[in-house]
Amino acid sequence: MFGEVHKRILDALVDDDLRRGSKESTKNEMINRKNAIKKYSEIEEWRNDLRNAKKMVLENLDTYIEKFKKSSEDRGFIFHFAEDIEDSRNIVISILEGSKTVVKSKSMVGEEISLRQFLSEKGISVYETDLGEFLVQISGGRPAHMVTPAVNISAKRASNLLEMYIGKRTDDIREMVLGVRIFMRDKFFSSDAGIIGANSISADGNIVFITNEGNGALTHILPEKIILVTSVEKILPSLKDCLEEAILQTVYDGYRNISYIHIINSPGPKEFHIILVDNGRRKAYPSFLGETLYCIKCGSCQLACPIFKEIDGAWGDIYTAAIGIPWTYITGDRERARSLSYICLSCGLCNQVCPMGIDIKGLIRKIKRMR
Repeated sequence: MFGEVHKRILDALVDDDLRRGSKESTKNEMINRKNAIKKYSEIEEWRNDLRNAKKMVLENLDTYIEKFKKSSEDRGFIFHFAEDIEDSRNIVISILEGSKTVVKSKSMVGEEISLRQFLSEKGISVYETDLGEFLVQISGGRPAHMVTPAVNISAKRASNLLEMYIGKRTDDIREMVLGVRIFMRDKFFSSDAGIIGANSISADGNIVFITNEGNGALTHILPEKIILVTSVEKILPSLKDCLEEAILQTVYDGYRNISYIHIINSPGPKEFHIILVDNGRRKAYPSFLGETLYCIKCGSCQLACPIFKEIDGAWGDIYTAAIGIPWTYITGDRERARSLSYICLSCGLCNQVCPMGIDIKGLIRKIKRMR
């Protein structure tokens, strides 16, 4: 296992295009992050408020799961609880019985349970509608970053991938986006179901997610059957908390403004399923690993990490870089997490940029000592 990690890292180290692109993109995003934070004078207040809100939920997680279940069902959603990866997949495939084509917007929990790959093995065609995720999909790779999954794919490589997959060759980024948009348009209208993720969910049954491209709206508006796949630590006490988290996630990833913020509080005329995934999270909270559940997946720690700047997403699996180590430990592969932990330099830069004040360095140090 450690040998496999080493191989991936060595491959990344000799990939000059990847290293050049990674250094440039992380440098630009850190500058953007600094400028975005300056825009909001309330940023410290929001950070503290959100930390306290998440603490309230995590200390009473089972109660809040029940609150969300009741609220969502009262609003007309169909609620499912999934204990682990296998449970999650079984629920999804039962909902999609008879479906042939699915459109999907970005979901880290979907990546965690390898949902696209699982559905493909079952004969269902899945199309990632987020541009970055689509590039990752057609490259046969995996997301390098929690917010910008294709940060390691250069414009030149993107052009080559799109030429092979949709038959359109261009070096102009705007033309690439247009080409994918035209390709996806038919998929949105002809799909049997849409799968979405959430940035957060409120205890009273609101679903909140943000996108830069508007694909999330089409994914949950056009298909007749919708599935939300999210996880238990995404629950917050109120819609206000969800909106504050959305701003913090955006700002700490280097964006000054949110392009699209979606709030879903009823299924409308559609069949709308919510799958709330645990996969090790409730068991983790009483232990030192519970600090990981404060993570809002903004990706700021990844951008600050000197290892990530050199080899990008090669260091990690679904959740990459430093914060990916405790996430990997919680969600199932403890030995892999320990193997990955030895690559950490213990420089502590991740701690300095985390909006939730998570001691990521300390978490990794403890995982290294685990037996």
